[in-house]
Amino acid sequence: MKKEKLITVVVRISKEKKEEITKAAATQGICEVDVIRNGIEKELNLQRYKDNLDFIIKELDRMIEAKLDPFIKSQRKINAKYLRTSAINTYLQGEVLDRLFGDDLHRIFVEMLSNAREKANCYINHDTEGMDKKDLYDFYEIGELYRDEYRNE
Repeated sequence: MKKEKLITVVVRISKEKKEEITKAAATQGICEVDVIRNGIEKELNLQRYKDNLDFIIKELDRMIEAKLDPFIKSQRKINAKYLRTSAINTYLQGEVLDRLFGDDLHRIFVEMLSNAREKANCYINHDTEGMDKKDLYDFYEIGELYRDEYRNE
């Protein structure tokens, strides 16, 4: 340890705190002055930590982001593959209806698909934060049964 030049500092404390310092020194097997020095050192270290907390948080965020980035990219790929498969299945279903049952059912299917697309776009783009329970039920169109239960609450 590097030798530092020590100076004298006078601090007034209550009798109870002095007794606590004496007890702590006896318990730890050190001098009272060492208990006081250790306390000052701990407080200064805590202040240094607080002063550097913003830097530490930013550095931790950067490290977490670096670790999570590959996972997030893989999840996006999985989602894109699922979306592609879902779209293929939807359009395949429309082609099957057209070929097996003719134009009328295919036309009905295309209308249903158009309505579903509108609802899906609304669902994806709508911010549901702050919506009350009834509005959420209506938004997700859970059904009349739930809306009736909500009215009875």
